[in-house]
Amino acid sequence: MRFLFLNNNFTYALILASCIGQAFGQEDSSASLFGLDNVVDVHITIKEKEFDKLKPPDNVAKLSDPFGEAFAGVIEDVGKGGHFRSKKSTRPGLAGYLGVDHKYVKADIEIDGETVQNVGIRHKGNGTYIGGLMSDRYSFKIDFNEYVEGQEFRGMTKINLNSNLFDPSLMREALSYDLFRDAKIPASRIGYARVYLTISDETKREIKREPIGLFTLVEQKDKRFLRRNYGSSKGLLMKPSTFGLFRYLGEEWAEYQIGFVPKTDPTEEQKKRVMEFAWLIHEADFDEFKKRYEEYLDVDQYLRFLACNVILSNLDSFLSGSQNHYIYLEPESRKFQFLPWDMDISFGAFTMMGDPNARRRLSIDRPVQDKRPIIDRVLQVSGNKEKYHAYIKEYTNTIFDESVMLKKIELVGAFVRPMVNLNGSDAESKFDQVLADNPSMFEQHPLKYFVKVRHESIRAQLDGSSLGQSVGFGVLPDLGPYYQWIISALVLMFLQSIGWIWGIVAGFRGSTLWGCLNIFFSPWAPAIYGFAIRRDLGFRCALYSMFCIAAWGIWIFLLFFHKSIFGE
Repeated sequence: MRFLFLNNNFTYALILASCIGQAFGQEDSSASLFGLDNVVDVHITIKEKEFDKLKPPDNVAKLSDPFGEAFAGVIEDVGKGGHFRSKKSTRPGLAGYLGVDHKYVKADIEIDGETVQNVGIRHKGNGTYIGGLMSDRYSFKIDFNEYVEGQEFRGMTKINLNSNLFDPSLMREALSYDLFRDAKIPASRIGYARVYLTISDETKREIKREPIGLFTLVEQKDKRFLRRNYGSSKGLLMKPSTFGLFRYLGEEWAEYQIGFVPKTDPTEEQKKRVMEFAWLIHEADFDEFKKRYEEYLDVDQYLRFLACNVILSNLDSFLSGSQNHYIYLEPESRKFQFLPWDMDISFGAFTMMGDPNARRRLSIDRPVQDKRPIIDRVLQVSGNKEKYHAYIKEYTNTIFDESVMLKKIELVGAFVRPMVNLNGSDAESKFDQVLADNPSMFEQHPLKYFVKVRHESIRAQLDGSSLGQSVGFGVLPDLGPYYQWIISALVLMFLQSIGWIWGIVAGFRGSTLWGCLNIFFSPWAPAIYGFAIRRDLGFRCALYSMFCIAAWGIWIFLLFFHKSIFGE
């Protein structure tokens, strides 16, 4: 009896310890899905009629230039001072300008050997979705309780499968989230997933089963994320999609509901807090801003967030002033914090702003040319720029230290490379180009080269020997590195024009046929004419033509392999 009593007490103690452990977050089953060296198999099974609902609308699928079509609408809304949200769609972002609404369909999913039935699955993203129209490779969002209330998977209700369409290395997003977490900024966890798709008919007969690629598996920012990172989800989480940072939109909440896109239900007090801080940023004079901004902004967290974005030259983000970041009104302090999102074109790979050299040498004090009041004003307050510079210096000596980052790139690259062939026959060669030591004609944003040059630039800016470069949308690129090539090309064109005229004259002296051939096929036709047809009339012209051909060949060779074009 005594043994039974002790045994029962021991059992109760184990149960109690388990409950306490779960209550304090000691056990997190979702952690098994994440890590830079972790990959799981994901198998999606979907009925044919449900899969058909995922396909792009016919009018969108037939567009010859979907990016051009979408940006035409964006430019119009920017001019009107509107939001990054088309009237054609209920969703914000670029894809909405094509009339796209990402709708859930029903599927079953097996993740890491565990099956969850009747989940919601939809495409996700904007630029990546439009890119998917041309490549047939899409990102997905999985919602476990879309059709079954309360259903979850390892403590999560949603996960994201990102295709990394614009990042052949599949490492930019993973490395960037890792850096933010190392800087003590709440950021999504990330792992890798080999994704397979089975399409079945109504009798569940398999129609098509195939691997659809290697994806990154990214944690959703939602109430579960908030509770894990903050211990509470009572604050206001927002995912802005509007043209401007923390815009002031007046005293009515309706516009903020559209532009700031709340992901949790705001209270009246939280709405008021958002509008007050927006007014302070954009409407108050600087003295008032300086006096009151710390009541609303977690300044230390904001400076660390800004430092990480700038170090990574993460321009398709908060820095570009429209989307790809979250804002959280933390309930205890009642202060706003900024959180990263969607960083697959970090490490200076956002081609819409500046050229590759400018993005690698991005200014730490004025990264973008457009006005960003929340950046400019915070850094103008005495002491903030010095603290911000101190964080940048600290991070470049620790979590973004050159040797640390190069080693991490090599380690993660060695883990990922054997799996990238799931993304197509050319995936390995594209991957290798991103991990090359120097830029090339086909890949101007290799990771290791970015790290090396970014370090050089940041050191120079911190010691005052460089200002870095500011970038902007639609700004002419810095032609400094290209001047010698432009001038030499113009000289070669002038020399060739002399040979062209010479060849025409020599050709017509022999026959009308060769005169015409030399007009349209210079410098090759004059060379053939002078060496093989009429040496008496065209030999010297043929020698000159060969000189032009050789000169152009040398110019092209140097162009493709010289660092002043693809590097520094």
